[in-house]
Amino acid sequence: MYKRYNQSASLLRHAAPYTLFAVLGGIVLVVALICWGLSLSCSQYEAVINMSIFLRNAAGLLVGVALVSWMMAILLYTVTPPEMHIVWMVQRALWHPSHGNPLKLRTGELLPQVCCKQAGDGLYDLIISAQQGSTVETIADAASAISSALNRRYEHYAIVQTDADTAFNSVTFRLDDVKIDRSLTVTDVNDLSPKSVTKLWVDSITTIDLTTSGSMLFAGKTRSGKTTGVISVLLQVLLMGPDQYHSSVLIIDPKQAELSRLPHTITLDEDGEARNILEALKHFTADIKYRQQILNDLSEESGDAVKWWDAGFHPSFLFLDEYVAARTIFPAKAGKDDDYCLNTFDGLVKRIITMGASAGCFCIISIAEASVQEGGLPAMLRSAMSTRVLFRPTLAEARLIWDSEKLEDFVISRVYGPGDAWFSSTDGVHDAVSFVHFPQMTFSVYRELGRLLWEYYESPPI
Repeated sequence: MYKRYNQSASLLRHAAPYTLFAVLGGIVLVVALICWGLSLSCSQYEAVINMSIFLRNAAGLLVGVALVSWMMAILLYTVTPPEMHIVWMVQRALWHPSHGNPLKLRTGELLPQVCCKQAGDGLYDLIISAQQGSTVETIADAASAISSALNRRYEHYAIVQTDADTAFNSVTFRLDDVKIDRSLTVTDVNDLSPKSVTKLWVDSITTIDLTTSGSMLFAGKTRSGKTTGVISVLLQVLLMGPDQYHSSVLIIDPKQAELSRLPHTITLDEDGEARNILEALKHFTADIKYRQQILNDLSEESGDAVKWWDAGFHPSFLFLDEYVAARTIFPAKAGKDDDYCLNTFDGLVKRIITMGASAGCFCIISIAEASVQEGGLPAMLRSAMSTRVLFRPTLAEARLIWDSEKLEDFVISRVYGPGDAWFSSTDGVHDAVSFVHFPQMTFSVYRELGRLLWEYYESPPI
């Protein structure tokens, strides 16, 4: 039977059971003290001595009842699962008029049903059904009231995602304990070995699913942990080893910085031009075509589409560091009988980003600052990047990467350090923006990256 809203509800209506037991214990104790006081008064008169004894015994019994009530309150509070604690707190915040009626209900209207399910360590899905007078829009607007209702052991929880089901029957709020550190601390590079060729670790509960993700955008200012975050992804790919289908891990460093000193990386020519970079992009594009043709042939043989992971492919990655800097190197126009120009570079990058994922080929583009200005990341490419990461984020930069709606419920009141990032990926799980911290690697990162690059290209294909 559904409960209905009452503008004149008593103070204890919708209170949690342990609260009711605690209040009952307090009331009984007050009655016990009154009985004890009356017994002392009656003990002075011999005519009512029996009444004094009765009141004294009653007071003792009531004290016992009060203690039992408090013990029941403590027991209930202790054994109640977190999901029910959350439900009771949220119900009172939404249903009781003393909390301001955030759902704008009228007396007699049905109260929405509230349930909660654990979605992971420190993660809960709070599901509120739409009822008479409570549309999904009204429920979604109550997000701040729900966050405020979470107190005591749940005061660090906040709503980080709001989703209405396709039939508009309910709204699901994702609650996250923002104080939990889910980062991975890695002391040996081999500990980064992924369990699958299609999933790359970000933190203890977050992975990039390559079966649904396309190319990736990593943004962040200097010393934000951006390059180290990218390297943690590349190390996982290198640890898989090469396949026999022209897989590669190609690193392009147009700034001739630390990455350019590693084996099998591409940087500027000795004359400062970027013809080597252009040729590397052409080879990577040719490998995409080669791998896709193999998949097409296999699909024709089987009569059904064959995915790259089912065909035994390993992922192939192109990491283009400082994309904006790379674009400035190329001339606007090509010379006669030459394709060395910005249009060729842009065309190759566009083709890799938009067509590579189906062949297991992915591009990671790194930019120092999210920008929509001339020379920044084109809007078309940004839209095509299905995994997006912003290190040491600010809301202003985030709005250049994600739609504003995705940031409405996101917690921004925290201090971010190197490796801290906002993350989203089109895998059905991380579509909303969430907070992540990329692996903390305590080994010599660049030395291990160089070693694994050398082994990757020197080892026979798997």
